Amino acid sequence: MEELSVDEFMLGDFDSDSDKEDTAVHQKQNQKKRKNEGLKKKEKQIASKQQKKLQEASVNQKQTKITDLKNTSKTKKTSKTHTQSLEALKDKDPEFYEFLKEEGKDLLAFNESDDEELSSDDEDLDDEVQDDDSDKEEDYDDIPTSSDEEGDLHQPPQELEVASDVSMSDEDEEEEEGGDNDKEEEDKPKKKEKKKKGLLVTSKMINDWSDTVQKTPSANVLKEMISAFRAAVHQAGSEVESSKYRVEGSAVYNAVIRMCLTLIPAALLKHLGLPPLTDLQKPVLPSKSNTKWKKIRLEIKSYLTAVLQLLSEITETSMVNVMVKHVFKLVAYYVTFPKLAKALLKKMTNLWSSAEETTRVVAFLCINRQVMISQETMLEPCIKQMYIAYVKNCKFTSPTTLPLINFMQRSLVEILTIDTVLGYQYAFIYIRQLAIHLRNAITVKKKENVQAVYNWQYIHCLALWVRLMSAAYPSEVLQPLIYPLTQTIIGTIKLTPTARYFPLRFHCIKMMNTLSESTNTFIPVLPFLLE
Repeated sequence: MEELSVDEFMLGDFDSDSDKEDTAVHQKQNQKKRKNEGLKKKEKQIASKQQKKLQEASVNQKQTKITDLKNTSKTKKTSKTHTQSLEALKDKDPEFYEFLKEEGKDLLAFNESDDEELSSDDEDLDDEVQDDDSDKEEDYDDIPTSSDEEGDLHQPPQELEVASDVSMSDEDEEEEEGGDNDKEEEDKPKKKEKKKKGLLVTSKMINDWSDTVQKTPSANVLKEMISAFRAAVHQAGSEVESSKYRVEGSAVYNAVIRMCLTLIPAALLKHLGLPPLTDLQKPVLPSKSNTKWKKIRLEIKSYLTAVLQLLSEITETSMVNVMVKHVFKLVAYYVTFPKLAKALLKKMTNLWSSAEETTRVVAFLCINRQVMISQETMLEPCIKQMYIAYVKNCKFTSPTTLPLINFMQRSLVEILTIDTVLGYQYAFIYIRQLAIHLRNAITVKKKENVQAVYNWQYIHCLALWVRLMSAAYPSEVLQPLIYPLTQTIIGTIKLTPTARYFPLRFHCIKMMNTLSESTNTFIPVLPFLLE
């Protein structure tokens, strides 16, 4: 520095801190320019993509409009052909054309209106195409740039709200559950109200009904008593049913049942004008022409069904006996209703074959009276049901059951002898069935086939038919069955002639002796005793 002159120093190059700052500023400006150039390129690329999308959309719109125009042109062609056909019709058949003018003007005015509509549609389509082109140009001008987007950035709020769908759904569920519970609580008293519908029966009402029925029985009083009885039966059977009355308490229940069982049969006879009967007399049926019977017929039917329902629900023997005796007095009314008569026969047959001794006797009396009243319709089903019940209930024999089996034999024979022709048919069928079982056991000597013959059921069935032949003799109808029945008994003895089955042989010999004695026929029994 000391060697240089002032002029040389001023002409020479020199560096300073200000120069360094200037270079740094230039570098920053260059970086900003590069960034701006990159952003402009991106903006151009985005704008070009948007232009392509808009162009594709415009092309699709133009194609759809072209197809619409084609369709409209087709409709125009059809309308033109329609007009041409009408003009040809005018030349060919002017009378028919005038008729169309008078009656069907719509057919002739079809073309003009359609052409006007089609032309207006075409003009609208052209206007829409032009509007779409102008809208596209405006849309291109309205494309936002990056600078505008940067200025209008979305700023989220400082505190965000929590979604409340879960809480709301839980609240709704709680409200729904609360509503359901309220509905259930509301429905409970309604159900109780339904169950408690009807007028409550009191002891005073029962006394009034019984007094009026004994003095002057009328249809209205009988209806009131029957409705009260039905309410009591439904209460006992735990069945809720709409009824006029409601029975509550054991005392009222017993009073209603006692009143109906003791007073209704006599009251019906007085009201209908039927003669009083004893147990042995054949009852008189109510005539269909009787006006009093027509008025009370449906109530009697409901009463009879209620009696059968109560009889099926009772298990105490003393009460069953009382109910069966009551049914015995009402058999004539059961016969007037065929369905109830069949139900009664089924129930009485069940009691006849499986109940206590006194109940069996009264049940058989009901069956016998039912058959005597309507022999044509009830005898055949009665024989079938009684024989099947007899076979089912004589499987097990003991000193206690043997008297009951003998009772069933005697009572069934009594039913069979009512009509010997029908009795012969069923006797022939069932004796033949026994013979078939015996033949199978002889031909195929298996243990199962032998056991099908050597059992108490088979022996009691043979004893039944022997008793029938003995009771019906002399009968020209049943006499031909003596020989096949005797052969079946002898075959049963000869099936397995061993000492093990000597008791069975004695039963068979006893049956042949009774048959020979009662029918005056010779049956060789001694050889079977001397073997």
